[in-house]
Amino acid sequence: MTPIRPVTSRSLNVVRSFERRLEHLLDGVAGKVFSGRLHPSEIAGKLAREADFARFEHETGPATANSYTILVNPRDLTLDPGELERVLAEEVGRYTTDEGLRLEGPISVTIEANEDVSPGTVICRIEVKPGPTVPWARLVGSDMVELGRNRVLIGRSPEADVVLPHVDISRQHAVLWRQDGQVWIRDLGSSNGTSLDGQPVGREAAAVNPGAVLGFSDHRYRLAEL
Repeated sequence: MTPIRPVTSRSLNVVRSFERRLEHLLDGVAGKVFSGRLHPSEIAGKLAREADFARFEHETGPATANSYTILVNPRDLTLDPGELERVLAEEVGRYTTDEGLRLEGPISVTIEANEDVSPGTVICRIEVKPGPTVPWARLVGSDMVELGRNRVLIGRSPEADVVLPHVDISRQHAVLWRQDGQVWIRDLGSSNGTSLDGQPVGREAAAVNPGAVLGFSDHRYRLAEL
């Protein structure tokens, strides 16, 4: 069972900010897709709250669901929602990156008509659906490794997101992720250490600039953002 996260002023502010962004986005689009019974604020609030409730702890840090299905009564759906689904998925993507959340697959937002939903109401179903992700950066060294998921687990373990098959690399060596417009790295207590531009990195997050050189034991890689 996913543990219930304590409500903090930061989490409330984050959800409210995300909800306002969604509502602003929906103001210009939702009226073309839905009937007047569904107000943009209701759709925005439901999606924002579900995205926040879906958070769980992964071994690399906070994670969340990547698949969202919005159910509405057929009488409330007046046009093909394809374009709205796309822009909502993009906004959910911005939210998860800003918050530094790990996703197990690509983000999808689907709007479906369902007779079991009362007119004028919204139901949102969420899932974690593993799948291929679009790379956001590369590690370039003696070989090249693409980084897809946010909160990339780097290590010798076959279960790591980036597998470095060297005996001097720990099974779970380091985590690399994006949050608040910045790339970050932290060591996971590895035996032979992690470095950033020649300086040791500990368990506290260190900011990584584009082009920085990351060291995992004696193996060096330059970060190239896409």
